[in-house]
Amino acid sequence: MLSWDVDDRKRHPWTVAYMKGMWARRDKEAFEGADHTICQAQELQRDGDAPPDRWTRLHSRVSAERRDQMLVWRVRPRGRRPEARVVYVHGGGYVHPLTPDYWRLVRALGRVPAEVVVPVYPLAPDATADDVLPRLLELVDDGRDLPTVLMGDSAGGALVLVLARLARDRGIPVAGVVALSPWLDATLQVREDEVQSLEVTDPMLAETGLRAAGRAWSGERSVEDPLISPVHLDLDGLPPIDLFIGDRDILRPAVDELAQRGGDADVEMCVHEVTSMFHVWMTRAIPEGWRTRQRLVETVRARAD
Repeated sequence: MLSWDVDDRKRHPWTVAYMKGMWARRDKEAFEGADHTICQAQELQRDGDAPPDRWTRLHSRVSAERRDQMLVWRVRPRGRRPEARVVYVHGGGYVHPLTPDYWRLVRALGRVPAEVVVPVYPLAPDATADDVLPRLLELVDDGRDLPTVLMGDSAGGALVLVLARLARDRGIPVAGVVALSPWLDATLQVREDEVQSLEVTDPMLAETGLRAAGRAWSGERSVEDPLISPVHLDLDGLPPIDLFIGDRDILRPAVDELAQRGGDADVEMCVHEVTSMFHVWMTRAIPEGWRTRQRLVETVRARAD
């Protein structure tokens, strides 16, 4: 069953200025050119992942542990017992580490109230999907005392769909999947004409660098493999899926394709479209980001109920 809702409110003036700043800073340069993308990503990896910031530590109980040579952050609300567990898998094209913006979204999920588990998973080109997926799946299966919702953005949005499929095959319960601006087609060849027309409106992403990152992540698998490009995933029997997408994002065409397939599959799927929004806007300090974070709190509550 497929449903689709659209938030077509005009962009807030602050958001208009914010997006102009993204173009002025040339944010999408991080994914322009195959060699440049990988080299710059490796520099960012050497700088390390952004730990929970002061606001997150003030509003939440934060702990860290090592699991299978992987750092895992756990963020729990202060003074409230969690009613859900969110495994949040960050994005970054499989090559970029955690950035400070993610903790803004993690803090918001505390209002569910939820325990949020944030794995700092190994990145390409040093790691591949076959290296990382088993570690993440073990983390999904760690905590059946609370309903578990899988959430991720961009590359992480693809990963949570893949993890839901693997969890289904192993009998691991998952209450829902929330994919934020997900990168569903690592080849960017599904509805390729639409991808190319959207690139000129996307202030963050470029085709050449994304394709290089996808190839690095795929390892010995084909980039079209459903574990790399879950636009091709078997959707039957998956838990409810919520997809959040804007229309200034080159990853949008594959979301449309997955939604079309979802309408014919044995799965509950809802697409939440926010017009004029860019890639992973829900992590940013803009009015539309705040509204979407509130919507995500409501979504997790509903799926965990």
